[in-house]
Amino acid sequence: MPKHKLARISITVPELTVDALDQKIVDQHYESRSQAIVDMINKHLIADQEQRNAVMVGTFTLLYDASVTPLRVQLLDLQQQFLEQVVSSLHIQLDEQKILEVMILQGLTTELKALSQQFIALKGVIKGHLELMDAVMPPIPQNEEQRALKS
Repeated sequence: MPKHKLARISITVPELTVDALDQKIVDQHYESRSQAIVDMINKHLIADQEQRNAVMVGTFTLLYDASVTPLRVQLLDLQQQFLEQVVSSLHIQLDEQKILEVMILQGLTTELKALSQQFIALKGVIKGHLELMDAVMPPIPQNEEQRALKS
């Protein structure tokens, strides 16, 4: 994989800001100020894409109670309802009652946020978290063929 070309910039900030940045570097184990600043800029750019309702890829992590009988069917129904956005899912039984499920999602940010809220609102869900990233997956050929047939 080719390395991205780097560019050097120089900024002037208040000393208190530099002190706070240096503390963040220590707390979050960054290797350098540059790495910390690039990470902050990337987070800001991702937030901007979310604001613009861009197509993004993300992971949705869900922890739920397996003893709530209708929950598994409701989860499956929601995944089928959002078949275009739910690319893949994996679940693992953590103990007798708890299941951890991770889904790979792709779509408009508003769709992904609404979808994750529907999952989180189900009775028996303990916790859910959506993490969006500024990337998209390449189209899957069979999905493109099906879209062309529908048109």
